[in-house]
Amino acid sequence: MKSTENQERVYNILVYGFEQKGLPVPAEPLRMKNYSVFFERYGTARRFQEYDGVVLFQGLFETFERRGNYGRSYLLHKYDPDELDKRKKETTLLLEKEGFLCYLLTELFVDHADGRDYSRTDLVKYQLSHSQFYRENFASRHAHLAPVLSEFKRFLDMFGAANSYFTSYNDSLDFCPLATSSGKTVGFVLNRGEYVVPSLVPDSREDIIKEYLELLIDAVTAVQNKMHQTLPEWIVSYKFEEEDSLSEKRDDLRSAIAEVDDRFQKLAMFKAALFHSGPDLVADVGAILHAALGTPIDAIDDLREDIKLLDDDGKVIAICEVKGINRGVGRENINQTDSHRARSGFDDQFPALLIANTNIKNARSIAEKDQEIDGQQIRHAVNMRILVMRTIDLLGVLRLVLAGKVAQEDARALILGNVGWLRVEGDRINVLNGQ
Repeated sequence: MKSTENQERVYNILVYGFEQKGLPVPAEPLRMKNYSVFFERYGTARRFQEYDGVVLFQGLFETFERRGNYGRSYLLHKYDPDELDKRKKETTLLLEKEGFLCYLLTELFVDHADGRDYSRTDLVKYQLSHSQFYRENFASRHAHLAPVLSEFKRFLDMFGAANSYFTSYNDSLDFCPLATSSGKTVGFVLNRGEYVVPSLVPDSREDIIKEYLELLIDAVTAVQNKMHQTLPEWIVSYKFEEEDSLSEKRDDLRSAIAEVDDRFQKLAMFKAALFHSGPDLVADVGAILHAALGTPIDAIDDLREDIKLLDDDGKVIAICEVKGINRGVGRENINQTDSHRARSGFDDQFPALLIANTNIKNARSIAEKDQEIDGQQIRHAVNMRILVMRTIDLLGVLRLVLAGKVAQEDARALILGNVGWLRVEGDRINVLNGQ
């Protein structure tokens, strides 16, 4: 994307993952006077920063499917964390070199559903997650949009449609409205490099796709040229003394933001224990136990138990049965935990835990997830010398440990030294015996 004083800027632009929207991927680039458009499928080895700009639809990295019957349905969500993390890094590198991204908004945002947080599971949602920056869905799609930036008028007249609108109270963001509807901002340019454009999905005919991209990229590159007028190199070479320190400060801030984002992702992985079952749930529970108790974890299943808790010398100090179930804790779950303990060669006084992700399909909120364990089952657990916890209780223990309200050693003593039901309510941990 080199420019000289009297030369028009020429862009190489990537259109990424068109096939994910059911659109054909042209084999040949689209070449225009001031730009060339290259098409790559989702998951390509080509990197975003290899180009001057990237165009992509929202929702490429996740899928939603409503399952179940009326009144008892739940939302099945899948996303691709590896591809998403890779493209997040590439997005940062592309923006650092003053490239651009164009996000095409074609559907409603699903940020929260059934008590779960999906607000950062797609690249577009992740990139638009800022403090004091809000997105909301319209009750129905708005087909008539008013352009704020005249360069986008032709595209919006032909293909513009909005499902969502945005409000920014964050003064640190460079927020430039691009289009409005009913007095709401539905499209905008963020920080002079991220173009958020409300759109229909175009017809799959070759001539329509060509028209769609030409109108869109003509608009984006025209605005990009205005926002990034290139100074001659001899002017850029003049330096203010504070530029070096500002550059270092910017790098430090980016590093700090990356650490915060990594922590957000880690906490989100912990919360997945409220949704997962099978091997995924075992992995979730093992990570939470290690973080909450500070004990090494052996999660290699030898058909006896799902997880072993170890001391610092590698000696087993407790066994843990992990279950994902669509109802509450049942007698058979407690019996299975006791049988695993016996087959592992431990007597009935050896600490044994049953950790169950309950009501997986029925719960649509945290309140519905927080269903009590039946007193009869609690008494059976006491008789069998087993401690039962729901994953929501286990997350509660971790939350209190991370907040510094409970020490790891105290949490470890509570879990290894009690039987019955360990329940967490707010900041209180209670061990119930069913009486």
